[in-house]
Amino acid sequence: MTRLRLPTGSSGATALPWPVRWSSWLFCAVVAVAPLPLGSVGGVASAIWSVLLGIALLGVLPMRLRGSQLAILAVTALLTALAMLVLHEQSAQRPWLGVAPNALWAEAGKLLPADLPPAVSIATNLPFYSASVGIVCLLSFAIGVVLGANRAMARGLLRAVAVAGLAYAITGIVTFAIDPTRIYLLHEKQAQLEWLTSPFVNRNTAGIYYGCCALIWLLFGCELIERHWPSRRASLPRLLARLDRPARRRLAGHALGWLTCLVAMFLTGSRGGVGISLLAAVAAAAIFFRNRLPRRYGLIMALGVGSLIALALLQLLGGGVGARFSTIGLSDEGRFSTYRATLRMIWDHPWLGDGFGSFEWVYPAYRTDDISLRGTWNRAHNSWLELASDGGMLMAGAVMIALLAAFGVLAHGVRTRRRDVIVPLAALCASAAGALHSMIDFSLQITGYAVVIAALLGAGLSQSFRSGGAAGRGRGDDDTDVASSPPVNVDFAGEPGRAAGQGF
Repeated sequence: MTRLRLPTGSSGATALPWPVRWSSWLFCAVVAVAPLPLGSVGGVASAIWSVLLGIALLGVLPMRLRGSQLAILAVTALLTALAMLVLHEQSAQRPWLGVAPNALWAEAGKLLPADLPPAVSIATNLPFYSASVGIVCLLSFAIGVVLGANRAMARGLLRAVAVAGLAYAITGIVTFAIDPTRIYLLHEKQAQLEWLTSPFVNRNTAGIYYGCCALIWLLFGCELIERHWPSRRASLPRLLARLDRPARRRLAGHALGWLTCLVAMFLTGSRGGVGISLLAAVAAAAIFFRNRLPRRYGLIMALGVGSLIALALLQLLGGGVGARFSTIGLSDEGRFSTYRATLRMIWDHPWLGDGFGSFEWVYPAYRTDDISLRGTWNRAHNSWLELASDGGMLMAGAVMIALLAAFGVLAHGVRTRRRDVIVPLAALCASAAGALHSMIDFSLQITGYAVVIAALLGAGLSQSFRSGGAAGRGRGDDDTDVASSPPVNVDFAGEPGRAAGQGF
């Protein structure tokens, strides 16, 4: 059987129907622009992105889905059904499961003359209005799954995220140097005046976002180096000799994009964002070149060397971050007390929670005296604990199990792919970094950042499975999901003489 390779932009990409192409452009545009309006926090921005992503989802309907994509979407549909069930039980006056309403409604009814219908949620209709972030992420993830099976579109998504992050970083650094008290010289900051937060309001979200973009630029550079890796004994002079002038220009461009996003990340002063992003970058580079390393201790040595480089970058570029580590430590005042209070909230209402989006209203009743009276804790600074307190342990447990399963699928894709390994690897490291950062902050609750991670996760999962053609079903390749005569998939292990991560 003849093997056929289709480079990006060839018939495999151009054979797609025009609604699919327009939808892919619209999807990448939404993912790229979503962080710009202050992280898209608020119902108006979420509504706009939901409409645009809904249009994009309608446009990708002509694409033919593989069995792996259908399985991913089926699990997503089950999670969505569970979320809708919890949403109904929290808002309905007569819940289907017969769960007792929150006791605060009875206490309020004794004090107020009005008739207050009881509900599980502490705030009427609040769970419905707080679902905007989930809807946008659901649409972004679903489109990423559908379009991600096409390798050209999956790589296009990575480029869109990387280029958008670079544009935000350059604009943010320049405007921060002109006036650090404003976001892009337009919006006046209310706090964190000495740190770069653009295009977000919070520096921690900006830090992990720029770290994600720097990770993608780093993987682009690693892929280019891998393509020109010497066939015999590897050395820096031989590698440089194999790099022609166009390749050196591309490598310099990737390095410039990586360094710019890295500088923007350090300027945010986010301890968690910087630390987790550096760990993700070290892990991504070590995993990418794992087959080029000695078998016994190569990976450990690579992780050690990468950690030393990360520490050197922290000392060289991240003086403000290091100073915050020295003066504040690893945790802010009151954060662990808030975690303990959130655990008590979960204990009191374990199954359905207090209602989506109700943390700000419930938390004052659990706030302890050892927390400073300064400021308002409208977030738990741990998205997973807040999900359990708002939506119940059943909802939080299902989401965590599904996310861990997704990490396993991405790891399988990284291990078995022969080309375009950066797609599942970027999705794995970026989503893992986002999930880890959300254990100490609320970055995944910010629409402008969450929509990016959801898109990368969906595309990475689609690129982690064999196509139908490789499995012997004749269903198609990553490049031609709608073509009548699909080529054989050569993306996965089994092709002799090629190292993992090598492109064509």
